Amino acid sequence: MTRMENSREPREVSRAWGFLFLRFLRSFRLTSFPVLVLLLFLGALFWAKGQDPFSRKWFALKTADHGSVKCVVVLPKPFRQYPVVVYAHGSGGTLMDDGNDLRQMAELGLATVSLEYDQTNKAVFDAQFEALLRYLGQQRWVNTNAIAWVGFSLGANRMLDFALQHPDQQPRLLVLLSGAGFSPDPRSQTPDPNLHCPILLIHGEQDEIFPIADTKRLASVLQTSGLSVELKIIPGIAHGMESERGVVFRCIGEYCLTHLTGNGAWQDYHSIAQWQADAPSLWLFWLPATAWIVGWFAWSRYRKAASPEKIKLSGGEIALRWVAVILATLALAETTIHLVTPRFFVNDTTLSIASRFLVQPKQHNDFEYLAAQPIWHGQKLKTILIHVELTGYNRELVNWQVDEKNYQDFVLSPVITGDTDEKLNWRRPLWEEFYPRIRHESSPEDAAKIVVRNLRERVTIAALPNLPHDVPAIWLRQITDEAGFEIIYVAALRSVGVPARLNSQHQAEFGDGTKWDNSPRPSVVGW
Repeated sequence: MTRMENSREPREVSRAWGFLFLRFLRSFRLTSFPVLVLLLFLGALFWAKGQDPFSRKWFALKTADHGSVKCVVVLPKPFRQYPVVVYAHGSGGTLMDDGNDLRQMAELGLATVSLEYDQTNKAVFDAQFEALLRYLGQQRWVNTNAIAWVGFSLGANRMLDFALQHPDQQPRLLVLLSGAGFSPDPRSQTPDPNLHCPILLIHGEQDEIFPIADTKRLASVLQTSGLSVELKIIPGIAHGMESERGVVFRCIGEYCLTHLTGNGAWQDYHSIAQWQADAPSLWLFWLPATAWIVGWFAWSRYRKAASPEKIKLSGGEIALRWVAVILATLALAETTIHLVTPRFFVNDTTLSIASRFLVQPKQHNDFEYLAAQPIWHGQKLKTILIHVELTGYNRELVNWQVDEKNYQDFVLSPVITGDTDEKLNWRRPLWEEFYPRIRHESSPEDAAKIVVRNLRERVTIAALPNLPHDVPAIWLRQITDEAGFEIIYVAALRSVGVPARLNSQHQAEFGDGTKWDNSPRPSVVGW
């Protein structure tokens, strides 16, 4: 994603950098480039791999009937024992389609496994599923006392039938999404007391494939058998749960983690955002390339010093070098202003420098508005610059109109709760996450629906003590309580240009240019 700069460097400075780069190319031997490019490429490759919080393994298993089944596992890092979710997709699904569903659950610290099962023959599915269970029982990364099965549609039906017929292999938890339920047809198999694991049934209110009445009937039959059963109906959602699929699988992962490891799991929860924040920086992986360049120049200088040949420079070459030095000095000064000044704390001097050199003319009104607010004590200058920059960008590109007062107070302003210790440096990561998803929307309400859906996919809502309420910490840890979710919801809306604030009940509300209304709610808060 292309990021806007605080201001554009003068054309002369850019030419100076280009001139210096051309001088570098002329002095650098052509045969040295492949080595440098290779070192940079390998460094970037290893850095990208280190940023990935998961390892993935594709494998095939032999079944008892001499067949085979393809499987994939998404395993969180670092390598250790994890609770496991075994997932079976619905009719027409493939392993390639399972990636997003598996990742949604793996982000919570669950090892997730899926299989490419035979969708036409139940006996073949049983053999394939048994082979997978045997495989899991032999792996060091599997906590064999904490395994859940999650089946969608046909996969749910197959898993339920397998559990009924293999009571000794039942999981700690069985989750069935959009399954067939239980039909009153007397030829149907009635679940018996041999099914002893807790069950979570999830069904869309508008399922057009399997009637919701059959799932309710299945829940009643299972409860009559003395089983622990929960039925969750998601309003307004069809069989495939497409629009809310990410939220549903996030909630399934939360439910599985809680039931497999207990509430204590959330005390040690380490989000993928924290993992990526703790990962080594790119420059560490480019140290070999840097060392190689330094070594090459040192060797070059040594060879020139050892050579008795003296090169006499012409007057034109001397003048050209002086021009290069002057332009390089100007470029260094300009770069220092743009890269170093924003790292200073806000005060009258840094604000004056920013107003003169770092803020574009069309953004001066927003800058002056924010700079006049008494909220910047102890804050870095770059925080106010980012708010001005990204808000100005939204102002130009969003497809709805908001009056200037509301835009400054409820879009530009980083203040949400007004607490004295409120963290204000939240706009950049939220804008990068949500703006690409809403940029084509034509109204604040449509944008708000997308924002809340994707926010719930990333952030867990839990009823636990000492959860963060400031926006940067919520986004980093990806967990908060209901009050914290409303706060980050307001921040996420503002980050994409939707006026938002907390109402008297401390819930998020948005403005559409004419009135204020309650913001759309997430389809699932928690189970």
